[in-house]
Amino acid sequence: MASFSTAISTRSPFRRLTLAAATGFAAPVGDHPTLIPALVLFVGSMWSFFIHANLRWRLGPFEEVLSSPAFHHWHHTREDHKDHNYAAMLPVMDRIFGTFYLPKKWPADYGITAPMPADLLGQMLEPVLPGLKAPDAGISRST
Repeated sequence: MASFSTAISTRSPFRRLTLAAATGFAAPVGDHPTLIPALVLFVGSMWSFFIHANLRWRLGPFEEVLSSPAFHHWHHTREDHKDHNYAAMLPVMDRIFGTFYLPKKWPADYGITAPMPADLLGQMLEPVLPGLKAPDAGISRST
């Protein structure tokens, strides 16, 4: 049986919030304290794949609060509106810092201008073996 002071301290809202913050908000999960950090990692990873995917999907009114492929493609544009849309998941941060840009159209060109190898292995080795560069550079899209 727990002592009176232990029972009081674990029921304190301040104590619970402090414990939750210190454990990455895993405390509310009970017997599985690693579940929430694992879910955050999984959802964040999947969202990163989604926004970088070569999909022409829009999220309608949700694009105001969640990043989408359309939102993030403007982050990778070559010329038009460079240095915008840094948020990985919540565009409100770009609105706060004045870097939000999301027109109805898609960027004409995005990617890098430097020549890169065409195959995945070449792209993975290029930073350590720069001589593998090929004439293939970036992706062009028409509006």
